[in-house]
Amino acid sequence: MRQLFKNSHCYAHMAQKVHSSLLFLTLLFVNATNAQVSVYGFYSTYTDPSNPIVLGQYEAISGEWLEWDTLAFCDGVVMGSSAFDAGTESYMFAGIGAAPGNNSIQFWDYDVIDNAIVNNPSFNQTINAIQHDMAGDRLLALGTYAQDSTFIDFGNGTGYWEYEWGSELIELNPEESSVTSIAPIEGINGVVLGATAFDSDNDIYALVGMDYAGNQKFIQLDGTTGAVISSVNLQIPSNMGFNELECFINGETFLGIKRPYGINPNAETTALVSVNPLTGELTNLVELPQIYAFSPNASVFEQTTGLFIMLYYDFNNQSHILVVDPVEAEIVADHQISGSFIELQINNREFMVAAYGNASSIHEATAEGAWNLWPNPANAVVRMQANAAPYQVYDAAGKLVQPWSSALEIDVRDWLAGTYIAIQANGRTARFNVAH
Repeated sequence: MRQLFKNSHCYAHMAQKVHSSLLFLTLLFVNATNAQVSVYGFYSTYTDPSNPIVLGQYEAISGEWLEWDTLAFCDGVVMGSSAFDAGTESYMFAGIGAAPGNNSIQFWDYDVIDNAIVNNPSFNQTINAIQHDMAGDRLLALGTYAQDSTFIDFGNGTGYWEYEWGSELIELNPEESSVTSIAPIEGINGVVLGATAFDSDNDIYALVGMDYAGNQKFIQLDGTTGAVISSVNLQIPSNMGFNELECFINGETFLGIKRPYGINPNAETTALVSVNPLTGELTNLVELPQIYAFSPNASVFEQTTGLFIMLYYDFNNQSHILVVDPVEAEIVADHQISGSFIELQINNREFMVAAYGNASSIHEATAEGAWNLWPNPANAVVRMQANAAPYQVYDAAGKLVQPWSSALEIDVRDWLAGTYIAIQANGRTARFNVAH
């Protein structure tokens, strides 16, 4: 597992605001054994570059493949470029276009509900580490800018400019193909690939970067101004690295994977850890000695259930999907899978709606082809269109109130007034209100 930086391109075929400590709140999370947690990523069983790009959906707890969707418009994927927009329910990534004469690096928003391209913006610059701000329903990312330049003079009236590039926090507008610079990130030489996260509750863009002395830095940036909230050295041995940063919003903490560089018998065991953003201290939550390697962007965090999910390779180079509960400090599931499954992302839309009430850009129940529930609000019975897929219902706190069902009516006369989210097995959701 090499340390990879954002300012390098890596391609694969298919392939106060500050949190001061680990503090898990007393909240009602969905029982992991009853939950469905599906992840998206690029799947392949082969390395033949002529094979099509496939976007797969995998149910991480039960270990079942839900869907494979061939993306004929794409011939390759840029490693570390993917993200998920919970507002539009689109998988976002950069890749190489498949159309003749249009095989340049492109960017796509791909709707995972309707299996269609939402947008194909042209940003005209390097973009990495996209994070969706669920509270503000906006997209933040890392870009590059010229820190300094030197003209190399050949002495005959010719020459060229040599640039030193730095990282900056940017905001993306895919609809207008525009990029807005927020602020440069000073004092770092690069950002670790797969080691960024966003705290939507506190408007914090967090990252792990390397300073010019080779120290691993944990940095919190204000998501609106780009100002540095905190910047500390990670308290980690020099022979170990930190990857797969995730924000557990309701748990008020940042999580990640601490792992040795290569096979080092003297290093500590690979583990899921929490990060103290003010001191850089890492606290082991669950040791994971079965992990031999993983690719960047290998992890996601499901905010409703409070589960950390990642893909890893064991010592026999077999792929696994791992599900870890950081609150209970236990492994929920560990499934061996065949083939390659990279650039994992997850749809946290139900959390977004429940936590922030943002539904303006979400697939609404009244939209064409959407899942219809009525009346809304309801005081006795909620009805749904015929042929509804199996579904569950959660309240606004993330508590399961209706286990898996295919019934076309839900009796809500004994339910508390409030907002509820119904989630189908295929990932489609619908929101409704109960009022008595």
